[in-house]
Amino acid sequence: MPPGKSVFAAAIAAFLFGASAPLLAQDESEEDVTEIRVVGRQEFLETQFNAQRTSSGADSALLISRVPGGGANHNGPLTGQIQYRGMFGPRINVRIDGMLIHGGGPNWMAPPLHHIPSALMDDLVVEQGIASISTGGGIGGAATASWKRPQFNDSDGWDWHGDSELSAGSAAGSTSGSLILGGSNANHRFYGIGNLDQGDNYESARGEVAATQYSRAIYGVGYGFQSGAHEVLFDAHRIETEDSGTPTLPMDIDWFDTDTFNFRYNGQLGDFGVEFGVYRSNIEHGMSNFLLRPAPDFSSLPLPPFLGDDKRFAFAESEESGFRLVFNLEVGPGLLEVGAEGKDGEHDVRVTDPDFAPFFVDNFKDVETDSNSAFVQWSAILDNDWYVEFGGRLERVEMSAGAVDAFPSRLVDMNPAMWGMGTPPRAVWMLREGFNSRDREQSDDNHDLVAKARYQLTPNLVAEVGYGRKSRSPLYQERYLWIPLEINAGLGDGNNYVGNPGLRPETSDQFELGLDWSNGVDWFSPRFFVRDVDDYIQGVPATHVAVVGVSRNANGDPTPLMFANTRAEFRGVDLSFGYTFNDRWRVEGMASHVNAERGDVADYLYRVNPDNARVSLLYETGGFSARVEQVVVLEQDQVSRTNTYDPMNPKNNAAPTDGYNLTNVYLNWLTGRGITFTLGAENLFDADYVNHLTGFNRVASGVVPIGSRMYGQGVNLFGRVQFQW
Repeated sequence: MPPGKSVFAAAIAAFLFGASAPLLAQDESEEDVTEIRVVGRQEFLETQFNAQRTSSGADSALLISRVPGGGANHNGPLTGQIQYRGMFGPRINVRIDGMLIHGGGPNWMAPPLHHIPSALMDDLVVEQGIASISTGGGIGGAATASWKRPQFNDSDGWDWHGDSELSAGSAAGSTSGSLILGGSNANHRFYGIGNLDQGDNYESARGEVAATQYSRAIYGVGYGFQSGAHEVLFDAHRIETEDSGTPTLPMDIDWFDTDTFNFRYNGQLGDFGVEFGVYRSNIEHGMSNFLLRPAPDFSSLPLPPFLGDDKRFAFAESEESGFRLVFNLEVGPGLLEVGAEGKDGEHDVRVTDPDFAPFFVDNFKDVETDSNSAFVQWSAILDNDWYVEFGGRLERVEMSAGAVDAFPSRLVDMNPAMWGMGTPPRAVWMLREGFNSRDREQSDDNHDLVAKARYQLTPNLVAEVGYGRKSRSPLYQERYLWIPLEINAGLGDGNNYVGNPGLRPETSDQFELGLDWSNGVDWFSPRFFVRDVDDYIQGVPATHVAVVGVSRNANGDPTPLMFANTRAEFRGVDLSFGYTFNDRWRVEGMASHVNAERGDVADYLYRVNPDNARVSLLYETGGFSARVEQVVVLEQDQVSRTNTYDPMNPKNNAAPTDGYNLTNVYLNWLTGRGITFTLGAENLFDADYVNHLTGFNRVASGVVPIGSRMYGQGVNLFGRVQFQW
């Protein structure tokens, strides 16, 4: 951080930590395993919620469940999407060391946090409430994950660093290993990393859950340089994922090959602090519906691609690159930040039939997405009692798609008389012609505004109010999916969808009220929020005759949905609390509630976190800590009928999900030689439960019926050893 900015940040932290200091208190025995930082109310206040990585799970998205208002949408063991206050997927601004990596495939089998394993993650920073303008876009919240790296030394001599970890879990027979090796002096650091995660199908209380195995390997190198007020960072990573299940999606991961490159500079040029970064990702992705599951039979059409089992293989390519440039300067009593950032992407997806070579469908062809924005933000402490922040952003988004084609439509090209009106090939031909003949270039001009204020009411109580107006342009899937398929950025609701090039951007208006009380050892922090979203993008029943015909006859869903602009309303509260008995014992926890409804019709929104609470009793002494945790999740009867109620489609189920209780135990020892031992038991009593944030099972084998939500993981005994030197 540039010196000028760090001085101002320290002043803000000193003011704001007055009522939040207990949230920072934690025993040194947990310091090396702390994973989550809840960034309180603006980018400078970093309140550690004392939430450490616990289980042997390989999915980094699971960490978000330890944040008030947070949850993880599970489509598979490596495909969790962050949910925050009822929003998830593309509505959350998730970055990895400043990089925006969207799903490499059309169904987000590799969402952003897929690209950084929890064992190599230094921390996950979640900005609570309304995200600051300087954080970036995203109408639903912001989170940033950071890679572990060796630190610079204080002298010119070289030191060698290592950080290793081995872990294993019983529920999926999982194993994980990671290693960081590097050297550094006062000006330079070099390092390499490696990680391997793998597991079998996991066991639930009812038996083995099919298509939940996984395998992922990650390699990388990095270099850093610092001198005075200047620091440079470069990283390159390779992520290889193979044979990993996504049972709530129509296909599983055959392979992912991902390369990422990231360069960043932080420095001070005169009175200006400067932040600059450029990055790039290249992703190739193969997926199939017969690798880890029985091939389905979703159509009885008398055409070669639909005779017998309907095997499908899809190949996706994605290239994305971006930049960010920010200048900051102390102006008056505060800090002014002025910046620009941009990102562009190219996407292609083709589906084939391994049993019939001529068959193909171009899901997306030559899709390009480009966004560029400029922003300004000013924040300050006024009269020692007030913190204020104001910011605005202007964004230009441009999208386009190339002409598409498919095997059935080519049959009509070759013999129009044979495939007349009413035949499935003619319906596909009509969809192709309609899509290719329309304008496939769209542009959006979006704007964001944020205003926040915190006031020290008493020495122990701080109040905050805030307003944020945020916008989101549609995904390319939402605009350019021309043929009805279950491609929807990982919604996992079992419906076929068709896109809508005429979609308008979403616009969210959010109001926030928060209180932070502390007496020095105990704390209580509730947050109330109201959010209304105009032009909320949601599936609605499709009515186009050709769309319905193709979906019913060729793709197994007689009632497809079309992406459309609707309205949505979110109301909720989340809180964190803690009570300290003495210097060894304390209790802490959190609770969350959100009500999410359509604003245009009488219906609820899909896949929203139920009311839940997490309470822990902690014991800490010396290098040992113990945590007994109780997770309470209530029934979720606010179910989207649009997404889940369909008597003609057995692939989803509108039934509410029952509440459940889970007991977890975690033990942690930190030795004086850089070795940390962790033992734990999750779902200690092997509770039989269903997580509402999972999608609907699509795999015919196993104990979970098709159309039911996935069964929760049974008892998981795990151990982990970490060695740092």
